Amino acid sequence: MQTSAAIAIPWLGERPRLLLVGGERRDLAPLLRAIGCADVAVAADALAARTVLRERGADIVVLDLAADRRQLLDIVKSLRLEFPRIALVARGPRDETGALDLVAAGVNEYIDLDAGAHEVARALRLAEARARRGLDDGVQRQAIATIERNERRYRDLFEYSLGLFCTHDIDGVLLALNPAAAAALGYSVSELIGRPLADFVPSPLRREFAAYLKRIADRHSDTGLLYLVHRSGEQRIWEFHNRLVFEADGTPFVMGSAQDVTANRVAERRLRQQRAAMEAVNDAALVGLFHTDAAGSWTYVNTTYERISGLYAAQAARDGWLDAVHPDDRDRVAREWTHSVENGRRYRSDHRYVHADGRVTWVHVQAAPIVLDGDVTGHVGCVEDVTARRHAEQSLKRSEQRLRTIADALPAMIFYLDAKQRFVFANAAYERVYGGGRGVAGRYLRDVLDAANYEQRRPWLARAFAGERVCFELEQTVDGVVRHFEFNYIPQRDDENPREIAGIHALVLDVTPQKHEAARLTQLAQVDPLTGLVNRAGFAERLTRALARSRDQRTTLATMYLDVDHFKQINDTHGHAVGDALLKAFAQRLVGCLRSSDVAGRLGGDEFAVISESVRRREYAAAVAAKIVTAMRKPFVLDDLTLNVTTSVGLAFGTGAESADAILHSADTALYRVKQAGRNGYRVAE
Repeated sequence: MQTSAAIAIPWLGERPRLLLVGGERRDLAPLLRAIGCADVAVAADALAARTVLRERGADIVVLDLAADRRQLLDIVKSLRLEFPRIALVARGPRDETGALDLVAAGVNEYIDLDAGAHEVARALRLAEARARRGLDDGVQRQAIATIERNERRYRDLFEYSLGLFCTHDIDGVLLALNPAAAAALGYSVSELIGRPLADFVPSPLRREFAAYLKRIADRHSDTGLLYLVHRSGEQRIWEFHNRLVFEADGTPFVMGSAQDVTANRVAERRLRQQRAAMEAVNDAALVGLFHTDAAGSWTYVNTTYERISGLYAAQAARDGWLDAVHPDDRDRVAREWTHSVENGRRYRSDHRYVHADGRVTWVHVQAAPIVLDGDVTGHVGCVEDVTARRHAEQSLKRSEQRLRTIADALPAMIFYLDAKQRFVFANAAYERVYGGGRGVAGRYLRDVLDAANYEQRRPWLARAFAGERVCFELEQTVDGVVRHFEFNYIPQRDDENPREIAGIHALVLDVTPQKHEAARLTQLAQVDPLTGLVNRAGFAERLTRALARSRDQRTTLATMYLDVDHFKQINDTHGHAVGDALLKAFAQRLVGCLRSSDVAGRLGGDEFAVISESVRRREYAAAVAAKIVTAMRKPFVLDDLTLNVTTSVGLAFGTGAESADAILHSADTALYRVKQAGRNGYRVAE
């Protein structure tokens, strides 16, 4: 405690350090500066004021708080208690009783709200002077108050602490204990004072309690666990720190503190049980498990790991686990493991183990960092024996390679789409035609095909993904050549849910050669070998299609039926060779009289027919018939033989409503009438 002589409270000649607390009325700070208090600090409340006083101090503290009386009194008392050397001034409304209460609590001066600058300055001087006098007279009182305050604090600590405090004599009889200790046993303090502590010790442990009393008497201190019985009958565990002390007259007693660690001990036991259970689970796991420290040294492995690696836990500790790694893989594995540990990254590796019995196995190892408060404290991982799976994968891979080789050698295009129309597989033939020589696996069908081709296939795809097996043909230009393809879509049902379609298998055949051959055979079947014109079957097919077009386009179609006049006589006179030569020449001259869009055919013998579509006026068709009659009058020179022949033409018109047979019959009837009229002419059917 410093004396008043050591206390300097400047005023005149020096500017005092003032602290304005609150400043609810904004007129006070300018007023303080106006009377010479230039160094005025401002604190919003009492808590902020304490911070200012502790950090920089002040000579005079002016309380300008709009608080109720009780709260203001508490603030004054606490400030006066902690900062006894300051001059304390309060400002408030005119209230004599309130002012006296504040002065009694420690305020040196009270200022009315309506006080002027002169009165404020006078009050500050008086407060300073009274603070000086109060310090001189109060040194002794303050020392006594400090002792009382310390005793009160100790008593408060003892009474209100959550820790367990108690004293007992050398025989274990309780002398004193705080409420927390009594409550920890389910009693009040008065119920426990004077009772032997042994009464609360379980019977099997009382001999151990007697040993404790002897130890503390001999050693003067002891720590450990004390098992006590709660009022409810539940056993509690106290962890104590006790020492032997002596009264002024030499009487010994034990003083100590304790904490109830029952919950901790129960939790520890539960944790041990959980660890034991986890250890059992780990040992029963089908994969090897391991744990490392922050440096990557292995600290734990389970029995499955021992079985997989052929190493015991002690052998695998630290970096001994590398001994199980195949020599050809060891450097790589060690390098990758070190990199993962140093960077706090996940670790994954497939490598080989050489077992103690000489077996070589494949393992898949993965580990993850343990992160605590942002720091990697170790890794946990697992080791899986994948030898069987790897052999199966290799076997499957070889099988797939064989199938790929076979599929790529086939002339057909083969692929498989999943349920999202994404390619899972496609052979080389398909990738060559549709993938531009690039792989298509993993790509969507709509991305591989152009929009037009995809739209062509969309209806068929929808039917296949609905579960229907479909077959269809499409034309497509490949490398500038029109090709014909036959598509077969075969749905693949989901193994787990047969109602769902997992994807479709597709077989695509290039049937262009077959189409060409079929067309060639069709043409051979419909072409007259002598004249090169279409035969009766070919003509009938073309006439049927022409009639359909006339019906759809609402146009007129002309059909001519003609033959060679007196052909039988020529054939009988000059022979079949001359007759055939005449028919060929007749056919050529007939074609020369027609448009390129017209169709000429030989129906048999010397009978010919013509189809002329989109005839705008019937007179045009009649003019063509007349042109044919005129053209055939010109002599035919057949090697050394010249023949003069004529032709008769029957002409019929149709609009598509007629059948092919009907319109041919009409033209034939018109031809018959020409014959009746003397031949060498044409006639239009009525």
